[in-house]
Order: sequence, then structure tokens, then C-alpha cells
Amino acid sequence: MNLVILIDFDGTILYFDTSVVILQKFAKEDWKIFDDQLERGEISLEECIQKQFSTVRVGKTRMLNELESLISARPGFEKLVHECIVDQIPLVIVSAGLDFVIEHFLKLNGWQGSLKVQAPKVRFIGDKVKFTFPELLDKTSVDFKQDLVRQYKKQGSRVIYIGDGMGDLHAAQDSDFAFAIKGSKLAELLKKSKILHEEIADFQRVVEAIKGSTLQK
Repeated sequence: MNLVILIDFDGTILYFDTSVVILQKFAKEDWKIFDDQLERGEISLEECIQKQFSTVRVGKTRMLNELESLISARPGFEKLVHECIVDQIPLVIVSAGLDFVIEHFLKLNGWQGSLKVQAPKVRFIGDKVKFTFPELLDKTSVDFKQDLVRQYKKQGSRVIYIGDGMGDLHAAQDSDFAFAIKGSKLAELLKKSKILHEEIADFQRVVEAIKGSTLQK
């Protein structure tokens, strides 16, 4: 059975959430209320992101300048990328964040073309930020992250999901195995739901799991 690794970007590959940095710096209104609505199940992940960024009025260049010195990967990520390339394991970044930030990160590290990216397309219309999210292939999916997990599993792949936040919960629940960043919201929710997972602080354990034969069978 083929193995596929889906991994969140903000707070997972990176130590911090680039969207939160932008919202904290530039949002003109209270954006945290939408996180609360998401956690209560009142809005979807896609709606949460769009509503939050409707409070921001700056362009792409200014956002990248704000993030430039902060975009560095959690330890072990470079090794994880290398192992996936060597073993021909698809490594897919699944993010509800800013696609141009992910692309910039990949370019800085020379990883363009080595990883797939599934994220909303971000457009700037004047000083407004608009997101176009991937269309759900399974209309019963809660969000596009869960939808992608389901699509890979339907194709016969074994899916590992790695994440840290509330927006990763449904994808992690549907995966064959989940890694959650230690002490994260996702780790808390998976523990509360008694869903099998492992908490990690870096990617060394994931690399070890890939090298072991059990996850690829």
C-alpha cells in the first residue's frame, strides 16, 4: 500500500503561524472571535480564514516583509523532505494559510517541485485579501483538508497526517495515523477524543516511522 504524508504548514512545519502574525500586526478588527466560532462548529475552516482576513488591509509585499526573518522550519523537516524524496513518498503541504508565503518558503530552501501544495489561492483586490479554496470532491467533508485525506484513502493510499491546530482535527481523525505538535490544540483535541496519535516536537520521530516498514505496509 502506498504511503502519503499530509502536513500542515503554520505552527507545524514552522514554529509559528504566519497568518496569526499578519492578523496580529494588521487586522483592523477582532479576528479571534472567528476562531471561537470555528471551535464551536458555527463556521467552517474556510469561512473562518476568509472572515479573519477580511479585517486586513495590506498587500503581499508588506506581508512578506513582515515574515521574512521568521520563515524557518522546525528541526528535522529538511531530513523529512530528503527521506520522502529518496523513498518516493508524496509529501503534501496542506494549509489554509497564505499560498504565496508557502511558495516563498519552498523557494528559499530549494524545495520547489519536491513537495506538493494544497492551499487556497490568495488574490489581492485592491487592499482586500480573497481566498479561493480547493473544491470538495466529497461533499460530506467538513473542510478541504479532510477531503484530501479521504481522496488519498479512496485511491488506496495509507495516510499520515501531521498538524497542530483546530483546523487539522477532521483530517487527523480520518487519517490512518496522526502526529500532533506537542502541547498543541490538535494534540489536546485528539487526546480528548481518544484518537490514536503521537505528539512530536520535531520531525525526527516521523523520519524514523517512515524508515520503519510498518507504516508503509
